[in-house]
Amino acid sequence: MRFVKASDLKRGMRLGRPIYNRKGELVYDIDHRLIDADIVQMRNSKIMGVFALDAAEPVPPMSDTEREYDRQRFLNVYALRDEMQKILFNHRANRIETIAESIVSSFEVFKKRIDFSQSVRSRDEYVCSHSVNVAILVTLMGTKLGITNADKLTAVKAALLHDIGKYVVPDKLLEGETAEEVDRILNNAQDTGFELIGMLFDGDKSVMNTCIQTHRILMNHRFGRKNDEKPTLLSRLLIVADTFDSMTAIDASGDLEPKSFVEALRYLRYNFEVFNVKAVEALENSIEMLKPGTTVLLNNNHQALVTVEARGDVLRPTVLEIKTNKIINLEDMSNRDIEIVDVIKKLDNRHVVDR
Repeated sequence: MRFVKASDLKRGMRLGRPIYNRKGELVYDIDHRLIDADIVQMRNSKIMGVFALDAAEPVPPMSDTEREYDRQRFLNVYALRDEMQKILFNHRANRIETIAESIVSSFEVFKKRIDFSQSVRSRDEYVCSHSVNVAILVTLMGTKLGITNADKLTAVKAALLHDIGKYVVPDKLLEGETAEEVDRILNNAQDTGFELIGMLFDGDKSVMNTCIQTHRILMNHRFGRKNDEKPTLLSRLLIVADTFDSMTAIDASGDLEPKSFVEALRYLRYNFEVFNVKAVEALENSIEMLKPGTTVLLNNNHQALVTVEARGDVLRPTVLEIKTNKIINLEDMSNRDIEIVDVIKKLDNRHVVDR
């Protein structure tokens, strides 16, 4: 499965994830083969792209629970988009608490790792989609760490609002600007957004403080500035969740290839001075990183198929080396010199076209 930009969609491509409308109704199911009318509709709706299956790739199993998870994610994205428009217009947060409670109640019940495959995003919904994804991750991670329900709700509200400044910056304002100028515009907008959060939660500064601290620490990290600030528990969760989703999601332009979960997790582990180890471990225990059936590249330049998920280090599952037809348990000490380099994302160019 691989992300395909809307401009590159072709008739006969098979969808790798279901797509729902704002009412939670199924529009396109998994394994749906695109026809010309579908492609036109997707481009008109400003969808940046879809996740497509290879021509020969089997349909990934999707339980009723996973389908409901996907549907809830779409519903929360649309609910947040409507709420953000009202917040910016009226400076009142009528439903943020309700949306946060809905996310917590829907996702804290998952005891096993969930399939966190990224969903399609339109340009208009990019920030909302990212914020909802971060809120879901924060819920899962907070549940694994056993934080209180009150702290979990605070963290989720911070996740929903942490990018509030980006809602007030039209895309056209950023067109043609240098990277430095874009950063300046967005940072100023974020400051305005944080002031608005302070107004929305005047009696409780924890949401605003979590957003501000997360933003400050990530900006220091991005620009190589020393950070002496000790983040709170809620900020540690938000820092990890925000970075992971930003790396693995389609970027707002739709031009950059998303990082794999393997690449993103290695980045978080390597930069342990910024990304709290326990928070990263909670992330690892919350979502499926290398599911059975995933094709990977090993550091011996051989391709392999994941057959059994790891019991310990999620990046060291049992694999079937395709060239040698050999089963390799990467958790076994005798195989410590063998590592997974990355997931193989290459999309099969063969597409069945209905004549």
